[in-house]
Amino acid sequence: MRAVAVTAFREAPRLMNLPRPIAGPGELLVAITAAGMNPFDAKVLEGILKERPHKFPLVAGVDAAGVVDAVGPGVERFRPGDRIYGQFLHTPVGRGTYAEYTTVPENVGVARIPDGLSDIQAAAIPTAGMTAYDALERLAVGSRSTLAIVGASGGIGSFAVPLASARGARVIGVARVGAGRRLRTLGAHELQDVASPGWVEAVRGEHPDGIDALLDLMSDRAGFARALTLLHPGGRGATTVYAADPARTPPGVTAVTIDLQPSVELLERVTAELARHHLEVAVERTIPLERAPEALAEMRAGRSSGKTVIVL
Repeated sequence: MRAVAVTAFREAPRLMNLPRPIAGPGELLVAITAAGMNPFDAKVLEGILKERPHKFPLVAGVDAAGVVDAVGPGVERFRPGDRIYGQFLHTPVGRGTYAEYTTVPENVGVARIPDGLSDIQAAAIPTAGMTAYDALERLAVGSRSTLAIVGASGGIGSFAVPLASARGARVIGVARVGAGRRLRTLGAHELQDVASPGWVEAVRGEHPDGIDALLDLMSDRAGFARALTLLHPGGRGATTVYAADPARTPPGVTAVTIDLQPSVELLERVTAELARHHLEVAVERTIPLERAPEALAEMRAGRSSGKTVIVL
């Protein structure tokens, strides 16, 4: 089978021909139809999870949609022919989704694809969608909230912006200038240029009493601490890149790290909310499997935006 993989950490990923895996006890063999790309995928190839057992060649990718091709002994939840989606990450790390086939234990975060959801849309949801949903819940974003999203044009932002807007929040999208039109379409009410040194002051000028919530998807510790000053006392800030520093958190403000704990329940909750608000899953582009190494390099260099899905 074709797969995008590495034979050692920090190696440049490439398209390989690998043996098709076989489903073991409690596992599904899945024919992948679409795989969602995330910046996390590149980090896995660099060894961010090196404390866990790995399997080399290490196939990239954690998100996917596909069809159950075969089941191993003891499988109860699924049968061949089921359309499924979810986050396929499990131990040993390396049986990824940038491949024509993969195996996954039936008890990880995979579920049947709801009727009306395409495989491409389903593959885009898991990691980014669950992270965005979890963040909005942790930040208590509701109909009277004002929320700033830093890095709003990325994969997580592509879910957080429309979900927050659909909840009735006023969304401030902080991103590169070129993403403005797209963010307006997704539901952002205000825009700020993330490259401008004065964007924090600009938001403060528009909201002198402070804002309710901050979701920061990209800043380092200093940048996150600066953005937290936009919050009024009692406000909540969240980072997905582990930038929270208690020593730099303003008094009266709560700062948390979003460390996603994927589950079938969470996956189904975010998918149901998207459907309830009639929100289309925003996919920026689709690419064939052979272009995945190039797309990973673009992610590392910060040249990608929105959600990219590999179509097999």
